[in-house]
Amino acid sequence: MKRNITAIIILATAILFAPFGNDVNVNVGVQLKHPVKTQTKATMEQKAANKIMAMKFAKAGYSWDLRQRQCIYKLFTRESRFDNFAKNQQGSSAYGIAQMLKEKSTDPAIQILNAYRYIKHRYDTPCKAWSHHQHHDWY
Repeated sequence: MKRNITAIIILATAILFAPFGNDVNVNVGVQLKHPVKTQTKATMEQKAANKIMAMKFAKAGYSWDLRQRQCIYKLFTRESRFDNFAKNQQGSSAYGIAQMLKEKSTDPAIQILNAYRYIKHRYDTPCKAWSHHQHHDWY
């Protein structure tokens, strides 16, 4: 930690006291002893934001009413608890909020929009997708 603070102070000092002009290049190399950890689970705050985003997209983008949004809520809660980093427990390629197969993005907005496109194409409504999920444990 002390090393990181020292590196930041050196970098800040170099920037503050560097001569002004377009002809100056400053290269600073910082090596961290420990690599930055990749996030593997969404925080409670991120999950709450994902829920809000999902409901807003459903209402604004698809004009789905309260009943349809409730089905989305149930479906995404069952699949991942709105965790955009959720991995499938059975080992399939399903990933993210909607547990879409072959999902690559960690961006919750992209995951939600991909799921809505799929639901609209395959089931027409979220409640039909939820009904299928209840009978088959997948949608």
